[in-house]
Amino acid sequence: MAARELDAVDGATTIPGVLHATCRTLVDLLGAQACALSRRLGDVLVQLEEVVQPGRSLIIGQGYVVSDYPLTGEVLEQRVARRVFLHDPDADPAEAALLRDLGYDALLMLPLVVGDEPWALVEVYDAGERRFSSDDADAAASVVERAAARLTALGA
Repeated sequence: MAARELDAVDGATTIPGVLHATCRTLVDLLGAQACALSRRLGDVLVQLEEVVQPGRSLIIGQGYVVSDYPLTGEVLEQRVARRVFLHDPDADPAEAALLRDLGYDALLMLPLVVGDEPWALVEVYDAGERRFSSDDADAAASVVERAAARLTALGA
């Protein structure tokens, strides 16, 4: 990954700027259709930022109960990335239902950890036959780690 791909994240001067730059960078880097970043508040995730294709929305301000999505809980608690493909027979049922509702086929979830706490959930979406790979997860993790460092520097 070229350093220039992270310039927007590293150069953001506000918390909303970091969130937007993170989503934009992930969409561009992975060639994905959408990215959402949701802040964790106890057992609730509230979407704060999204970057989507024109004419679409993931619904800013939407709230999700973490305990309704066990795989999401695993991402946050174990601080690991997870991938979901809608057409995989073993796909997590709750995540698959959400993918269907949103009109996407693939999901990559990563924790955004600030300090010692899972501060937010990052979700990258794509449609069609695309499955996110372990290389995609590694590249995304590098971006999310930079965002976490920037958020820490900004006092998040």
